[in-house]
Amino acid sequence: MRSLHVLLILFLWMIVGGTFAEAQRFEAGLRIGMAATQVGGDQLEGFDKAGLLGGLFVARDLSERTSLSMEMLYIQKGSRKPVDKDDNSYYRLRLNYLEVPLMVRYKAGKKFLLEAGPSFGVLVFAQEDDQLGVIEYAPPFNDWELAGNAGLQYLLNEKWNVDVRYSVSVLPVRPFRSSYYYSYWDRGQFNEVVQLSFNYSF
Repeated sequence: MRSLHVLLILFLWMIVGGTFAEAQRFEAGLRIGMAATQVGGDQLEGFDKAGLLGGLFVARDLSERTSLSMEMLYIQKGSRKPVDKDDNSYYRLRLNYLEVPLMVRYKAGKKFLLEAGPSFGVLVFAQEDDQLGVIEYAPPFNDWELAGNAGLQYLLNEKWNVDVRYSVSVLPVRPFRSSYYYSYWDRGQFNEVVQLSFNYSF
């Protein structure tokens, strides 16, 4: 099932990317950077898990100020509890996704772009461990993730820009063991990610 999701993402990427290319008013490039992540609902606080992100993007102008971009990213998410001198317990959760964000961008000035949009991700690797070793997690993580994204781009020059983005799961990536919950945001675990990346346009 997971491989089917991956193939579906690749197929959508080729279709939309080809549509952008045929429009002849498009840009394409690379995106690479870092992610600070946490998982809401794991009883830990803080963006203590660092990860890498990288991939490709294509974008097309919709008007003088707005554009639409589509990306294909590999991104490392998860959660971590570091060891400190008063507590020898340790915890790390690694969740790696192949992700496709679809972002609407608005030119707010000569140097700034505001962006927002959804992303669909496929889980390609998951591992939980603590000071005793690998944890056999239950219930399992969902094979896919739907998230919302919002960010700001700063244009350095014609080729390079800096992108700061916040992302949060719209649906839980893993439900709690019990089906009982108090509110929408208290019914499972959610990825939260702060991204800092550099984008290079070909």
